[in-house]
Amino acid sequence: MAKVSIIVPIYNVEEYLPKCLDRLISQTIKDIEILDISDGSPDNSLDIIKKYAEKDNRIKCIEKENGGYGSVLKYAISNISSEYFLICDPDDWLAPEAIEKLYNIASEKQVDLVVGAKNLVYSDNEEIVYDASKNKNVNLKINALTVYNKENGVEKALFLTPSPHSKLYKTTLAKDIEFPHKVSFTDFLLYTVFLTKCQSFVYTDEALSYYLVDRPGNTMTDVKPKVFDYHATVFKSTMEQIENCQVKYMYSHMIDHLRYILKEYKYMPDVIAKKDKKDQIYQLVKLCQKHRVAINRESAIFPSRVALYNKLMLNPIIGKIFFNRFVR
Repeated sequence: MAKVSIIVPIYNVEEYLPKCLDRLISQTIKDIEILDISDGSPDNSLDIIKKYAEKDNRIKCIEKENGGYGSVLKYAISNISSEYFLICDPDDWLAPEAIEKLYNIASEKQVDLVVGAKNLVYSDNEEIVYDASKNKNVNLKINALTVYNKENGVEKALFLTPSPHSKLYKTTLAKDIEFPHKVSFTDFLLYTVFLTKCQSFVYTDEALSYYLVDRPGNTMTDVKPKVFDYHATVFKSTMEQIENCQVKYMYSHMIDHLRYILKEYKYMPDVIAKKDKKDQIYQLVKLCQKHRVAINRESAIFPSRVALYNKLMLNPIIGKIFFNRFVR
């Protein structure tokens, strides 16, 4: 049995796939399996996977009907038996010792989750920008290589960035997570719901992955109207799966993510579409209003300006007025 399974969700990425796979098969840890899952990709990605699978039996070539990122995660997590798994998007790549270092931390510290820093890279230049993968909007200190558990703050992991980069998950804790299909951003759902089950984590400030920020078609940099449908679907599904959650800061994490969605909304160029999406986004605000007591109680983790913004937005009486005034 492999020590770590690497999930590679594939859709229209033939230009980037060889580099990603080359970095995976050359990892310093050899006891891994690589699940290359073509999600009905219409390009030549499947042919590329097959060629790699012929050369390296650790690569599993899997073809399925298109169901979106979440359907790939559900299929993969349901079928892997290794103790840990990691997701590597095919337009990104890993440092040579990334998986070995993440696995060694998880194994030696006996934790459910390891989160590392990452490097941001760009398609039009050779600049590499270090990203600590920490949320800069909160006043919580997370020390590198410290084991955080129920006693000393496992909930702090909520304020590490939820993208899949440099994250090693304990497989058994993710088996029953449900993912909506035909949408993006389900990596946010995975990370958030996983933390309702996670008992311990370690953060390392070493950058172990490379994230191509500006790939054409990258939903993280896309501001088309459909993106907000994705956000709304994933946000609602996440809220359903963390209902009545007792993890400290969980709903503060959700309102923080909602502010991110609102920031993206601000830059959407289609004025008519923005009007249509505004009510849709306010429905997400209403989901958070149910948890305003907990969010307000935890306001000290946010800068005072952000805490006040949250309080006004979540007020059941003036919240809609505030929303219409400041969300345009």
